[in-house]
Amino acid sequence: MNPQAWGLAARIGAAVLAGGTLSLAFPPAGAGWVAFGALIPLMLAVRSGRARDGALAGLIFGVVFFGILLFWISLFGFLAWGALSVAHGLYLAAFGGLAAAVSSRWGRPGRLLGWPLLWAGLEMMRARFPLGGFTWGDVGYSQVGDGTALPVARIGGVYLLGLVVVAVAVLLAEVLARGGGEVALAGTALVLAVGPVFLPLGLAGPQTGSYDLVAVQGNVARDRFTGIGRGPEAGEDGGIVADHLGLTATLVGEDAPDLIVWPENAFDRDPLLNEDLFAQVRSLLAQIGSPMVLPAILEAGDHWTNSNLLLTPDGTITARYDKVHLVPFGEYVPLGFARAIVPVLDQEIPVDGMAGDRVVPFEASGARVGTLICFESTYPRIARALVRRGTDLLVVTTNNASYGTSPASAQHLAMSRMRAVEHGRAVVQAAISGISAFILPDGSTEQPTGLFEQALLRGELPLTRGQTPYTRHGSAIEIVMGIGAALTAAAAFARRKALA
Repeated sequence: MNPQAWGLAARIGAAVLAGGTLSLAFPPAGAGWVAFGALIPLMLAVRSGRARDGALAGLIFGVVFFGILLFWISLFGFLAWGALSVAHGLYLAAFGGLAAAVSSRWGRPGRLLGWPLLWAGLEMMRARFPLGGFTWGDVGYSQVGDGTALPVARIGGVYLLGLVVVAVAVLLAEVLARGGGEVALAGTALVLAVGPVFLPLGLAGPQTGSYDLVAVQGNVARDRFTGIGRGPEAGEDGGIVADHLGLTATLVGEDAPDLIVWPENAFDRDPLLNEDLFAQVRSLLAQIGSPMVLPAILEAGDHWTNSNLLLTPDGTITARYDKVHLVPFGEYVPLGFARAIVPVLDQEIPVDGMAGDRVVPFEASGARVGTLICFESTYPRIARALVRRGTDLLVVTTNNASYGTSPASAQHLAMSRMRAVEHGRAVVQAAISGISAFILPDGSTEQPTGLFEQALLRGELPLTRGQTPYTRHGSAIEIVMGIGAALTAAAAFARRKALA
């Protein structure tokens, strides 16, 4: 195989093939092993082309991949889906252009060392810019099922795991480009892909206890959930609260669990402004004798917060966590001129939410519980901040009802599973319409629910205060990868005679 002889049409075809194939590594297909081979056509396409050809191949790959992966965004409009696919495809265009230039100037060393670093650096940048970033599609998430390289995430998180997946693809592409016979490169690829299976995976340290936890999935009717509630008359009717109260009431007369968790928007209003409804929750807790994590919308002057509240068994609010990472164009409008351009935003988001300024672990039944709200679980840095503050386990409260039966819920669950692996912690995902699940420290799930069904999950989860290398040193590891990516990008513009 001689990619140097490929014309533009062949490079574009390879990019389309790579983008379409890589999407199979994520839910709903979830064939994680595909990721190692899916990236090979892209690596061949940018290997010997000009920078602009590499950028075009990267852009086409990115648009195809994100277009398939994020097709569920079209539920909110095809313009939003297309804009998001192109916006994140531009990151892959940057990879393709820089990778082609690095290959031209530095040859094999640039490809083998620089390309994986460049990929990881761009993923970390994509998780921050624009508008706070977006992490869907980071290639490391493809390995969360039973990927042999998954334990790498305990060392360097999802970004280092993604770097390893890309490194394997680069090595295999080099072997194919040379027509085979590259035993050392093929062996290195095998070691990177399979070797991590022998690394530890599971609880981060000694188990300090077990925790009896209940997650309640009260469900909502499809296409009925309208969004954020404010004031005593706002939000959904009392049916959603009633459904969650009914399921929770089955615990009366049983041994009291250590904690009950309701999902995001199950109580879609401010309890202090809805005393009659809140009184029903407090009365039920008193009968059960357990504390509860109660998500609620709280008034904050001219704004509101999306919060998790910790209630004692008598219904007293003892702790509060305000979501620190709001959804742009979902919970606030980030651009001042956007409302004038898109008038419907005034109807969908009449008032901006207000973000919290710190993570807040909850003390409940002798354990420190860290809570994340909805897509906050897709950001490694937020979960890491909680675990570094001594949390024994993590809870994700979420509302994915707006995504219907699309793969969005399964993709979201995969990211929460990655947080469990990164920190060696049990994670509970409580979703109002599914998928709810208990996630063990090795990333496996127990009692996963279906979509749009009522369910009550109860299980004993392990507790630990131990820390993985990623928990302790994750920031430093990401900084090193970022520096490596920056040096690779700089090398793309350095003068040097092209190498074979």
